[in-house]
Amino acid sequence: MESYHFYVKTYTSQKMRIIVPKEVYPAFHHVKTIWCGVESKEIEVMTHQKDEDTLYLSSQLHTELKLPNLTTVSCSVDEERLLLQPLLGIFTAGFTDNATSPIGDRTSIFEAMALTGQSYGFETIVFGYQHVNTENETIDGYVFHNGAWERQTYPIPYVIYDRIPNRKIEHHPLVIQTRKKLQQKTIWFNSGFFNKWRIYDKLKRTYQVSHFLPSTTLHPSPERVLEMLQHEKKLYIKPIHGSKGTGIKRCRLREETGEIECQYYEGEKLVHQRYQDGQNMLKQQFPNGLYGYIVQPEIDLKTKRSTPMDYRVHTNKNEKNEWVVTAICTKFAGKGSLTTHVRRGGSLHTLDELFDDRESQRVYTQLERSALEISQVLDRTLKGPLGEIGFDFGIDQEGQVWMFEANSKPGYVLYDHPTFQREQNVILSYPYRYAKYLYHQRQP
Repeated sequence: MESYHFYVKTYTSQKMRIIVPKEVYPAFHHVKTIWCGVESKEIEVMTHQKDEDTLYLSSQLHTELKLPNLTTVSCSVDEERLLLQPLLGIFTAGFTDNATSPIGDRTSIFEAMALTGQSYGFETIVFGYQHVNTENETIDGYVFHNGAWERQTYPIPYVIYDRIPNRKIEHHPLVIQTRKKLQQKTIWFNSGFFNKWRIYDKLKRTYQVSHFLPSTTLHPSPERVLEMLQHEKKLYIKPIHGSKGTGIKRCRLREETGEIECQYYEGEKLVHQRYQDGQNMLKQQFPNGLYGYIVQPEIDLKTKRSTPMDYRVHTNKNEKNEWVVTAICTKFAGKGSLTTHVRRGGSLHTLDELFDDRESQRVYTQLERSALEISQVLDRTLKGPLGEIGFDFGIDQEGQVWMFEANSKPGYVLYDHPTFQREQNVILSYPYRYAKYLYHQRQP
């Protein structure tokens, strides 16, 4: 499939017609159908000799495709099909009235994405449920042009990247309703947050990756938690629908006193509680019971400077529908912190900052192999297209890799690190590479 970039002009005509430069006409003369977003029309292709870089669209075609006023356009030719202005829709929430930061504190990331998309021939439209007009199949969303955000109306994109920021918003009735309507005609990838137990269950049933998983119990009984605590001494209890460390509790049995220490967050404050009796601890910490939670032993992780460390690994699909590792970083917990999440005081480091060349390459290879194997299994077993995954891994004192969590909407905090800032455009290109694959798979 060949790609082209033109200046675009509209001329008055009732014909469904495009006029292309003579030099490229051999690539276009078989085209019978034009696609833009979910819209497709039969067209006639003619040629002109005015210049080498301008595409002329009839006013009738411009109207029926529901195109905004464009000065340039990208397109790809696939035999009898012309894909005009490949468009990636980003479905999200948290919009503001600020013209320079319409998506709040994530605006800068979406700006970087839009610029990266342009270099791949894509337009990017960022939108929420309130920007969708399902009757005329258009979206009045935000695009980033010439250094500024502006509202423009486009046909509904064929490929939509789900970046709803949290589970609460994901369950909003209008978000659910909009997604269902759009999914009837569009391809979504990374739709919805992962359920921790569902991920664990699917991986545990797959022999090639089951060894990456710590022992996990779903909906544990109080007796099971206390039994594991006696045996393991250190446990994590996590909500199956949690994300970003929310709701996690760490319980430790202090053998010298028999006390149980429980750590958890109330807002941003880390709380320490000690209990003489395990049943009292569970009644206070889990007054509604343990349904909806999983319990796992705390892994004795390798340390650096006496601090345990784990790893964030991002995998993405490319334009060939292949999984690749796009980022690996090390995370340290903040002083006294329960988790390594940066917003809880954790810190990010590259492997090269912590290890010599040989050890850095060994750890990278170990994590890369693990992440790719698990990505391929999840891709086969989960419903709906999956284009990226963020993993939390640990490596224990014996060198065994453990997978603690897989996220369908990995955060952007790694771009706070200078190394990943420099690599940002490459990493952010992968949603467009995968969107390109999805577009090319589109049936006539």
